[in-house]
Amino acid sequence: MPWRGVLLALLLLGAAWVVLSCATGYVAFQFALVVTYAVALMGVQFLIGSSGQISLGHGAFLALGAYTAAMLLDSGWAPYWLTIPAAGVVGYAAGWLFGMPAVRLSGPYLALATFALALALPQVLKHPALEGVTGGVAGIGIDTPAAPYGLPLDADQWMLLVVSACALAVYAMLRRLSRGPAGIALRALRDHPAAALAAGVPVRQWRARAFATSAGIVGMAGAMHALLTHFVSPDAFTVLLSLGLVAGVVVGGTGHALGPVIGALFLVYVPNIAEEVSKAATGLIYGVLMLACVFLAPNGLAGLLPWCLGKLRAKR
Repeated sequence: MPWRGVLLALLLLGAAWVVLSCATGYVAFQFALVVTYAVALMGVQFLIGSSGQISLGHGAFLALGAYTAAMLLDSGWAPYWLTIPAAGVVGYAAGWLFGMPAVRLSGPYLALATFALALALPQVLKHPALEGVTGGVAGIGIDTPAAPYGLPLDADQWMLLVVSACALAVYAMLRRLSRGPAGIALRALRDHPAAALAAGVPVRQWRARAFATSAGIVGMAGAMHALLTHFVSPDAFTVLLSLGLVAGVVVGGTGHALGPVIGALFLVYVPNIAEEVSKAATGLIYGVLMLACVFLAPNGLAGLLPWCLGKLRAKR
């Protein structure tokens, strides 16, 4: 491993130790929720940033991942650590099945198709015919896994460690993917689709793969969300969640590695801040803050970092 990789790993281990030492109970839960949303935003960012496709329905794949984990645990078919990769496989398969016909569309038409998926799935999960499997409107309750081997960590601290490890694995996979032949092909499709098609690049297959990969990552985040919140129900995965994922990517920034983290912090903490300011106008305050971020930082809040660093260097 290059020395930079070793240094980064040591820094991350040190940061994880500090966070685990300081964060307990609800604070650890919130940190874990931020990491979970960051994983989901990595998937959406990959779809938008690498392939140029826009989805307004990825909350549906978050729901599929959450229900996969909940049903596996509720039935006793798999241990909790296996539910996260299983949810990723289910999300990838669902993304491929939906993506193969959907990627023939582009721009607003693809966005509308995915928006319809986000609207339809909660109603499907509530259907009486599936109530024995999905729990219907009541949903499914599950237990948060405890730390193994007698580790001195509470359940929320252990889950923070688990989701952080998953986030690092997803980041490493996407980084490798983006720098390989797949990333080159997807960027060619995004920037010059006609030229890529003329060069013999299978446009439909690559777009479907990008869509499925994105859905698989979001599915993994759904399983993490279920393990964190102990509960899944159709009403937790409304179309507003799908729109929130896109908003998180836009606020964080599509072209920066820190974008998903900043977007996740926005999604978790800004609604709470808005509610503290005014419970009667939470949505209004949340919307105003989001619009301010979009107008003041069109490349995302992460895009402001190079600008700020440049200003500091200029002053020196």
